[in-house]
Amino acid sequence: MPVPSTRLKDLNEGTIDHHASQRWPALEEVTISWRGSYGYLTGHLSDNDDETIELCRIQHLGDPDDWVFAILQDSTGTSAGAVLLDGTSPGTPPRPSIPPAPSTSPTPANPARISAGLHQERSSHEDRGLRADR
Repeated sequence: MPVPSTRLKDLNEGTIDHHASQRWPALEEVTISWRGSYGYLTGHLSDNDDETIELCRIQHLGDPDDWVFAILQDSTGTSAGAVLLDGTSPGTPPRPSIPPAPSTSPTPANPARISAGLHQERSSHEDRGLRADR
């Protein structure tokens, strides 16, 4: 897995620490210790390092906006895959599919691939002396 740059690590730590101070004022600070592409978030309840809470693990997936996380379970000391409030798992949402633009060519892209129905319709018109383009 790709390792985030020092700049991206610092940016994320500052953003997470600021967000935590706004949402959970009891947390004095949130720090991240990095091991490869994984960041382990620790909440500090006071300036005393003895009062900490292991919060979660984040993983950088390569793009600055692509991250996943797992909540650390205090009872077991292990992490579990996170599920968001809407029931989905974290990560980048699927991009909407965009259909290809229609062709502006008057002829089919591959004339050998004419549907059987169209081919039969042309044949029946030609049998009666009619052409399909009239």
